[in-house]
Amino acid sequence: MNAIRMFPLLLLCACQSGPAPYVKVGPDPELSAAGPVVLTVTPASGKAVTFTRAQLAALGLVSFTTPDPSRKNEVHEYTGPLLSSVLDAAGIAPDATLHLTAHDRYATDLKLGPLRDVPVIVALKSGGELLELRNYGPVYLTFPYHAFKLDPTVYNAAWVWQMMGITERTD
Repeated sequence: MNAIRMFPLLLLCACQSGPAPYVKVGPDPELSAAGPVVLTVTPASGKAVTFTRAQLAALGLVSFTTPDPSRKNEVHEYTGPLLSSVLDAAGIAPDATLHLTAHDRYATDLKLGPLRDVPVIVALKSGGELLELRNYGPVYLTFPYHAFKLDPTVYNAAWVWQMMGITERTD
């Protein structure tokens, strides 16, 4: 009788495949240190919320290893909070459209609706090293290409390195 009850659970487990999208990571002393603001997030209300690395790390850290289209599709490990956690802390809806800006004045828009279940990381570290302006940081928006089939013609442009601002679009 127990075997019959367990069969649906075993079937469900057997049907799951592919790599885990990310792993949770414990606190990181390098990311806990006081420092300057590295990201400004502005919801539609216009009241900007600023984050230091420590404040971003306090939202919870996760990590994944994925091919990076900005780096010749080489596989890199990225660590940081989930974008959804950052947006939640700033009061931005999970189905908003974002305007992303970088230090080099690069800008692009990103619709969150199709990414509702995709764990996008606001990366603060790569390969265990702090991201700085010289190496795609201090904030780099990264997508789990290893675990989700995301259209590169849509999402490659949203791999924003040196990201400094996220603004909720109102139009």
